[in-house]
Amino acid sequence: MNAHVVPCRTIADYRERADAWSAGLPFPVLAGPSLDRYRSLFADGRLPEVDTAPRAGTVISVGGDAGSAGRLLAVATGREHRVVEPGALARELAPRAGELVAVVGLAEDITASGDWPGAHGAVAGVVTARDLAALTCLVYRSLTAHAAAEDRVFVATHPMLEDAELADTNEFEDILGLGRRRPRLLVLKALGKECCAALPDGILCGRSDAIDAPLPPTDRTYRHMPCMHGAGCHRADLAEDRRLPAAELHATVVFTHSCSSIAVGTNAYPHHVALGLGLLEGTAVAVIGALGVHIVQRGAQQDLEDALAENLPLGHAVERLNEQAHPINGWLNRFGLLGDPGLVLGLPAGRAEGAHPAKTVERTGRRDEEAVRDLAHLSNVVLPRLERLCWLEPGVDALAVEGFRVRVREVAEDLQAPDLASLVAGIETDLAAFQHTTAAAIVHDIYVNGWNYGGPSLDGLREVSQHPATCPNCARDRAALIIMRHVVHAGLTVRTLQCRRCGDLWWTSEESDEPAFVLEGALDTDAVSGRVTGLSRSLRNDSEHILRGGIGFAFAMRRFLGLPPEVSAPITVLPGQKEEFTAEIDLVGHQPRPDVHTGVFIAIVNGAYIASSSMMRLAPAPPGDPDHVR
Repeated sequence: MNAHVVPCRTIADYRERADAWSAGLPFPVLAGPSLDRYRSLFADGRLPEVDTAPRAGTVISVGGDAGSAGRLLAVATGREHRVVEPGALARELAPRAGELVAVVGLAEDITASGDWPGAHGAVAGVVTARDLAALTCLVYRSLTAHAAAEDRVFVATHPMLEDAELADTNEFEDILGLGRRRPRLLVLKALGKECCAALPDGILCGRSDAIDAPLPPTDRTYRHMPCMHGAGCHRADLAEDRRLPAAELHATVVFTHSCSSIAVGTNAYPHHVALGLGLLEGTAVAVIGALGVHIVQRGAQQDLEDALAENLPLGHAVERLNEQAHPINGWLNRFGLLGDPGLVLGLPAGRAEGAHPAKTVERTGRRDEEAVRDLAHLSNVVLPRLERLCWLEPGVDALAVEGFRVRVREVAEDLQAPDLASLVAGIETDLAAFQHTTAAAIVHDIYVNGWNYGGPSLDGLREVSQHPATCPNCARDRAALIIMRHVVHAGLTVRTLQCRRCGDLWWTSEESDEPAFVLEGALDTDAVSGRVTGLSRSLRNDSEHILRGGIGFAFAMRRFLGLPPEVSAPITVLPGQKEEFTAEIDLVGHQPRPDVHTGVFIAIVNGAYIASSSMMRLAPAPPGDPDHVR
C-alpha cells in the first residue's frame, strides 16, 4: 500500500477519512480512472506525498458533495474553508474582490450557481470535475503539483493561426506523443469551442469515454453535438484514431486559446463533452483558457510564462493575463482558471531542454504599445492629411499616398509582430522622405510657375469663419484668421492669417483651431546685392508627436528674373521644440535687380502643408561698399 495516499473505494469511506485528515496522515483519494492516470506517471507506481506549504486566500466549497474535498485542500494549505449552497456563491464572493478564492465543487453545482465564479470580483479559480472521484484526484494533484513534470513548454498551434511557424508543432501526431510526456506548460492555440480544440488532422475531445458509449441524461436546453445523438464526431473527415480524449493528454498546466475552453457555470453544452473538464480528468493540475469567443493574442503566452517564472500564484498569473489582454480586445480576451488560484507553480525563467533556441527569442514578442500608437497616428491623422493634400496640390503623387495606406493596413493586421516597432519606423522613415520629396517639388514649382496655395481646390473652398487677429509683422489689430472648407471634400479645411497691410502671413492645412505646427520668422527681410543672405524660418512643434517631413524655400516665379533657385531639406522636430531652416540666398552668383522679391517657405510635415510668406527687400550695394562682390 502507498504510504502517502489511501485510495478509497466508497464515498462514505472518503468523507470519513477526509473529515479527519491532518498533516502526516495518508491522503484520501477516491479510486478511479483519474487516479490511475496520475499513477501511470510514476515508474514504480508509488504516488507522491502532498505538499502542505501555506497558500494565500480562501477555499469555498459549493454543495454538500464537495465539502470534504474542499476541506482537505484548505487544511493542507492553511486556508479558511467555507461551505455554501450554489445559490449563495455569488453573495459569498462579492465582498472578496481581489482576494484569491479557490471555489471547489462539482461542475453541475458550479453551473447551478448561475455564472462563472470569477465574474463576482474575486480572483477565483474553480477546482472542479464532472464526478467526485475526479474532483478528489484533482485536489490531490493540486497538492503534488511539482511531481513528475518536465520543466519545458510545449506549444501546439493550428497552422491557420499567426505564429504557427514558431510552434513546436502544427500536427496532431505530435500531440498524441504528449500521452507519454508531461510538460510543465502545454499551450494549445487551436480552433474550437466548449467541447474540443482542433487541428486540421485531429481533434482534442472533451469526452473521456468512447464516442459511441452510452450517454448520461442531459437537459435538452443545452446544445448537443452529433456524438450526443449517437451520430459520431462532428469532424466526419477524421477517423476515430484522430480523436484524442483530453483526459489522455499529459501536462501540468494547459493554456488553451480555443473559444469557450473554460465554460463551467456558463456552459451552453453538457458537461459530459466539456474540453476543460476532460483535461482535468487527466493529469493536469490546472487549465487556463478562454471565456467565450476569443481572439488569440500572441503576447498572452509570454505574459503567462513571465508570471509563472516570477512565482506568482496561478490566480494572479491569470489576473495579469486579463489586465494585459483587456486593452487589446476587451470582452474577446477574457481568461479563466480551472484549478487552485493559490498554487505557485513556477517555471524556469529561460527555456528548458526541449525548447527550440531559434524560436525562443521570437516567442517573446508582445504588442509594442508605443508602436501601435504611432501606427494609429499615421493611419488616423497623417495619411488623411496627405490624402487631402492631393486635392490642394495636384503634383502630389496620390498613388504613393495610397501605397502608404496599404502598408499601414498590412502592418496593422499583426499588432503582435515581434518586429512591429521596426516596421512602423520604416513607414515613418519612408513617409518623411516622401514628404521631403513633395516639398522639394512644390518649391521648385513655386520658383518656376509661382505660388498658388490650394491650387485647383481654391474654387471649391468657402469661408466658414473669420476672426480678428493681431498681425505678427506690423503688430496692429488689422489681421484676420480665416477658415475655409471645401464644398465637396468636407474634411478639407484651410486656415490662413491675412493682414490688411502686410497681406499673406501664413497658410496651413493642419486642422486644429490653434495650429500645432508653426513657421515663425520675419515677413520682411532686408538684403543687399552682391552678398550672401540668409532667410530663415523656425518650425515650432506644439504637438505631442515628432514632426517628420521636408521644408523648403523659393522665390515665387523668379526663375526668369535672375534669382537663385529653390532649396529644400528634410526636417525633424521633437515635441515641444523648434528647428530652424535657413535658405542661403546667393546674391553673388545671381544678380537680380533691386526689388521687393516675394518668396515662400513651405513645410510638408506629418501630412500637413504649411506656408509662410517672405518679402526680401533687395537694395543695391552702396558705392564703395567693401563687402560688395562684383
